[in-house]
Amino acid sequence: MKLKFITILVVFVIMSLSAFAQTGDIQGTVYQQSTGKPLAGADVHVVKTDQHQKTDENGGFRFTKLPEGSYVFIITHPSEATSTEVAIDISSGDMTEVKIHLGAAFKLETIVVEGQRLPATVSRTEIRGSELLRIPGTTTDALRGLTTLPSIGIPNDYFGILYIRGSGPGDTLYYFDRTPLGYPFHYGGLASTVSAHILDNVRVYAGGYGAEFGLDSQTVLDIHSRDRIDAQKLSGQFNLNVLYSEGILEGSISDKGYFHAAGRRSYLDLIAGLFVDDWVSPYFSDYQFKLAYELGEKHHLTLNAFGANDHFNIVSVTDGSTDFSAYFRNGFEAQGVHFRSKFTENLISHFSFTRAFTFLNMDFRGVLSQSFLGEDETRPKLEPELISEKSAYDNIRANVPVYTLREDISYKLTPKFQLESGFLFTFSPANSFEDRGIRYEGFIESDVDSILNENVELVTHNNRTYQVVRPQVTYDEFWYDFQRSEGYLQGRYDPLSFLSLALGVRLDYFNLTKGLSVQSRGSLSVKLPNSAILRFAYGTYEQSPLAYQVLAENGNRDLKSSLARHYIMEFEHQPSSQTELKFAIYYKSLLDLVTTDVVEFTNDFGLQTTVRYHNQGAGYIGGAEVFLRHRVNEKFFGWLSYAWTHREQRTHPDAPYEPYIFDNTHIISLVGNYSIRPTLEVGAKWQYSSGTAGTHVSEILLIQDPITRGMQPIFNDVQGEWQVSMASLPLYHRLDMRVRKIWHRKGWQISGFLEILNVYNRKNIIKLYNPAGDDVQEARQFPIIPHIGLTIEF
Repeated sequence: MKLKFITILVVFVIMSLSAFAQTGDIQGTVYQQSTGKPLAGADVHVVKTDQHQKTDENGGFRFTKLPEGSYVFIITHPSEATSTEVAIDISSGDMTEVKIHLGAAFKLETIVVEGQRLPATVSRTEIRGSELLRIPGTTTDALRGLTTLPSIGIPNDYFGILYIRGSGPGDTLYYFDRTPLGYPFHYGGLASTVSAHILDNVRVYAGGYGAEFGLDSQTVLDIHSRDRIDAQKLSGQFNLNVLYSEGILEGSISDKGYFHAAGRRSYLDLIAGLFVDDWVSPYFSDYQFKLAYELGEKHHLTLNAFGANDHFNIVSVTDGSTDFSAYFRNGFEAQGVHFRSKFTENLISHFSFTRAFTFLNMDFRGVLSQSFLGEDETRPKLEPELISEKSAYDNIRANVPVYTLREDISYKLTPKFQLESGFLFTFSPANSFEDRGIRYEGFIESDVDSILNENVELVTHNNRTYQVVRPQVTYDEFWYDFQRSEGYLQGRYDPLSFLSLALGVRLDYFNLTKGLSVQSRGSLSVKLPNSAILRFAYGTYEQSPLAYQVLAENGNRDLKSSLARHYIMEFEHQPSSQTELKFAIYYKSLLDLVTTDVVEFTNDFGLQTTVRYHNQGAGYIGGAEVFLRHRVNEKFFGWLSYAWTHREQRTHPDAPYEPYIFDNTHIISLVGNYSIRPTLEVGAKWQYSSGTAGTHVSEILLIQDPITRGMQPIFNDVQGEWQVSMASLPLYHRLDMRVRKIWHRKGWQISGFLEILNVYNRKNIIKLYNPAGDDVQEARQFPIIPHIGLTIEF
């Protein structure tokens, strides 16, 4: 495998000879001067490059990677008798944003945007919110569409956990408008926790990124809501489908700001409540709010708030007695205050203060066995009497507020050198407790008149001898003030027109491990004669052990952070303004992974087992990706992605390396969406996976752990059926199709869509089995399913 990597590396290095021009981006909105409303269907023509775009339904257009210089744009629309020419300067590395009012009194406004175009970096993929919304088979769900990008997730119908380049779900940090996002999916994959209808873009940092992101991550998902400054005072929409309803309201605040608010809720519980009184069937809800306002020419204020909630309460009653109950509530809420200041053209500051609160409440109880006193000579013709019951329970409560101060500063010292620095401080007074065990109620009849186990005592009742067993209880509780201090310094230097360097270092301190982490990162970009870019990156990324691995009764106070080293090479080429090609190979070494040893001990209940935690695991991940994307204005978008990923790891130095669940040999995604006319579009998506290695069931049943920053197994390092049961995802492929129609009625826009999931009714399965490989059971994934939705906009 190393030989293949070296061969490909040499081929691309030979190609790196000279430079190509610096580029910038432009995006804007065309308005009709007479009405003040966005103008859909206007033709925007870039004369120098002969590019054309039709403005979308919001009047928007965007051109990327235009060489630095002055451009003439010609805007035409059938409703206007004459065209209009506009001269606009494009600056290298910047995003220029304009508002064009088209009509008798033409006006051009260049808007101060919230941020410059991000510096080019390795392994970053950006996808527009408008495209996520229209990917077939996602039921207009924002984040489920990310699994069509290379090396993100595992194609399946149930689990939405985002495994990125072989890393686990707990290795990913999630941000929504610079505020930590509790978890990305309701119930682990049912629906994303943010609305697709308010998103501007999602940036995926798959690895090898710079020092701007910190501890406890190998990948970052950075989600941004859209920035709306329209002449309209107020607009909104209502979305309805078979799973949930959603409402959105947005508008401008004078000519300096805007706001939007969105909320949605599923309604399965409301329907089920008509028929079942004792249950609260599973439901979810979420909301998002954002307000942005310009405080003069140099300063910008943004306020945001969002949250999500998953809840159910199921009770099983037999003969008037409860034999099983399951209560579950998991969620988060967050608020943020963000100040962005552009003091000069070269000095930009972005300061944020955020509060995030996550909570988890689980209470599971079930009867394991019952004993009855039946009819005998002393009890003729009597119904059996329940005299004892054995039940198990597990009650978990966790509440974790997190307060964060974050500052990022960039200063362009010279045209060729930019300095970036920042800090992040968090304080989290967390509390959690768990009460689990086995309870015995009543008596167990005994044939002996003495006992040796001190947990059992003998009593006499109705001339019979019984055992009374004390409960077996485990009670864990802790209060801990988690504190993090993080800072970074990074420089970007362009010594030659075709050569760019980025070197950075990040220092992180976490009081859980009481250790200082030093992480070095760097990248090199070479611009080739054919306007392609060749990038190389190296970085070290540390991840802290989980709280329970350190603080629990069986925890290890000497645990240290795990270490991952990333080696990445990436080739990017844009054959035309509408086509983008990326190819990447990567290798990750994983050191000091936290793994467990099973330990036996004896207590009052006899021989017991537990686990101990040690930094004794190791592993590696290797892979390659191809991503080909094509856009034709708003007429068509689509892409082809291919990913090969291989991951192996060992639990301790004497164990062999074995494939891990996140090992996915081959994954292919093909996506296309075509607008037949402005009011009718069709699309299709096909995905293929060669399958995954087997893993313990506990590894794929994941939940947000409020104490940590990521998704973790519901059952942590347990012994018994959950630990020995194995699962794997065999070969998988599925075709989805989508049709969307738009109607305009008296200033309202009504759109409806129909999706057919699994068009050819492929029988995809999940295999469940024991480690010996026998007793294999198959759980079928989705058959062919139609899905419909309706959107009303005003």
